[in-house]
Amino acid sequence: MNPAQSLWRFSLDLYGQPGMEAACLDLQERFGADVNLVLYCLWRGRLSGPELVAADTAVRRLRDDITVPLRRMRRALARQGGEAALRESIKQAELEAERLEQALLQDLSPDRGPAGNGAAVAHLRLYAGLLGCPEDAFLDAATPLLAHLETD
Repeated sequence: MNPAQSLWRFSLDLYGQPGMEAACLDLQERFGADVNLVLYCLWRGRLSGPELVAADTAVRRLRDDITVPLRRMRRALARQGGEAALRESIKQAELEAERLEQALLQDLSPDRGPAGNGAAVAHLRLYAGLLGCPEDAFLDAATPLLAHLETD
């Protein structure tokens, strides 16, 4: 991976830690969070409310038109016991769409991360507000992710 993919590398490293996948999927399922934006909040050195709104806007079409429909197809196939090879192909396409989403997010970032724990908490509070969900519940669900960041 080249330096321009540091958000992607950060995300893969964090997501691969024990309990991180479950924490990310919990935020996605319970609060409608975009896991890529959650990871961006953890990675980004400084992030204001308007910058977070701009980031969400930048990736919305890709997320809504490509990533989420691919996820729905993959899950539908899994529920129906669909062919494993087709499910794996869709999973790879979904992963590539997520990588592209993160590339868009990284392009918006003049400062690179990862954010320290305090900054990440502030970023996640902003994101909870953007989603319209209770900040404390959102942060509680994100606790496993925050535990892997340095304190600032």
